[in-house]
Amino acid sequence: MVNRKPKEFPKPPSRIDLQHLILWMCLFFVIVAVGNSLHAAYRVQHGLLLQHSADTNRDYAGRLAQLADSFLRKSAQALEAAALDVAESGLDPAVIRKELDQLASITDAFNTIIAVDSSGKITAARPESEFLVGAGLQAFQARQLLDAKEATAISGALKGPGGQWLSIIAHPIFSPHGSYAGFVGGAVHLQGSSALQNALDQLHYQDGSYFYIVDEKGTIAYHPNQHLIGLSLKDTQPVQMVLCGEAGTQRVDDTDSHGQLVSYAPIPFANWGVVTHRPIEFALSNIDELLLKTFYYSLPLLGISLLAIWWLSRFIAFPLRELAEVAANMDDRANFSRICFIKSWYVEAAMIQKALMHSFSAVSSRIRKLRLDGSTDPLTRVINRRGLDIAIEKLTRTAQTVAVVMIDLDYFKAVNDKFGHAVGDEVLKAISVLIMAEARREDIVARMGGEEFVILLPETDIEAAMRFAERLQSTIERASFDNVGRVTISLGVACYPTHGDDIHESLVRADAALYRAKAAGRNCIRMA
Repeated sequence: MVNRKPKEFPKPPSRIDLQHLILWMCLFFVIVAVGNSLHAAYRVQHGLLLQHSADTNRDYAGRLAQLADSFLRKSAQALEAAALDVAESGLDPAVIRKELDQLASITDAFNTIIAVDSSGKITAARPESEFLVGAGLQAFQARQLLDAKEATAISGALKGPGGQWLSIIAHPIFSPHGSYAGFVGGAVHLQGSSALQNALDQLHYQDGSYFYIVDEKGTIAYHPNQHLIGLSLKDTQPVQMVLCGEAGTQRVDDTDSHGQLVSYAPIPFANWGVVTHRPIEFALSNIDELLLKTFYYSLPLLGISLLAIWWLSRFIAFPLRELAEVAANMDDRANFSRICFIKSWYVEAAMIQKALMHSFSAVSSRIRKLRLDGSTDPLTRVINRRGLDIAIEKLTRTAQTVAVVMIDLDYFKAVNDKFGHAVGDEVLKAISVLIMAEARREDIVARMGGEEFVILLPETDIEAAMRFAERLQSTIERASFDNVGRVTISLGVACYPTHGDDIHESLVRADAALYRAKAAGRNCIRMA
């Protein structure tokens, strides 16, 4: 009979002890609490930063609108004074030219100052390089200035001579009789250098924000990218809102970024509007730093909490760990006195301690009896297969060489059939006594089942094992058994590590040698 290697089952997953269970559970909830706090702090800071950035952007748009409105009003006032002086002079061309020269000397608000009569012809210009004296205004928006006969008028973005984008501020001139006689106008370049451009350029942020100004038609009159001047944005919502005179802020989500905060404010004097854009990613650029500081300032308390959790988990688990170790070794009488000194400071641990003390003696005796019964063959009183497995496990750790002798009684079935199983059992008991007599104290004798025995010989080489087998074969062959007479045995011998990588494999080799002995006619010995 082949002694097959026991089937190996997967090891159960390792279990966590109480201390680590308490520690990890507390850590989990601490981490959840800290994470939730940080998340809440992040959401609050996110909202506050966005709100602050929106308020700042709205104020920025308001300041820009106020600056542009103030510039346009002051420019119109300067033109109004010049127009009154021209009217008082009776529209004298010399006086007109003098007034234009004087206006150009006291203000740098205009790139060019012109005088236009009621027919749209330019009567004077300072300097004369841009507008041709005697020529008429051609642009439609410039012609609209002639229709504003009772108040200051401001054109939208228009192309002047040479394709230069500009805007004209005009104040009407009236004759001494009160009839409309034209206007005095100041042209402000929207591209290149101008007083308005220089004033607005100084208010640019360096964080990705930018702004632009649209005229009453929704056409860009100012933009940091001057190539966009003249582009119509009348269909965009912020421009529509600001041209209706409204001020506010809205979030615009882009497909390729985190979106932008768009604020707008009207320029009442010209019915223009300012629109500012600020990327949200710049508004939230320091949120990570704020979150890191929040976590940094919470570290001391977090560290103290973790140390307290570790100490408490250890303090709570210590009595149960001690009691568990005692319970796992209840067959050791030394543990009984150990139970008495365990400090069970809470109710559950004290109850377990009391129960262990009451049952210690009974359990210890029962365990010892069960171990003996569980590893002993009830008929022959040698160890059984289970005891053999335990012995092999111990020998694997301690012995360098182990000889294996497999024994099988020849024609034992005939003994049972002829004399009965009771007689056969007596023969088996007598055989086991003979084997034990030949074996040393450290040798292991086991009954594998039926009429098959195995002997493990620690620290024994193959030659010594063969001599032992021959001696045992001879002893049994000479013995006489009641009612049966003489009995012979067949033997198979192997040696670990010569025959196999472990003792179980050597058992298989010895079993194979035993079968070869039986095939050779029985009552003989074969080596693996």
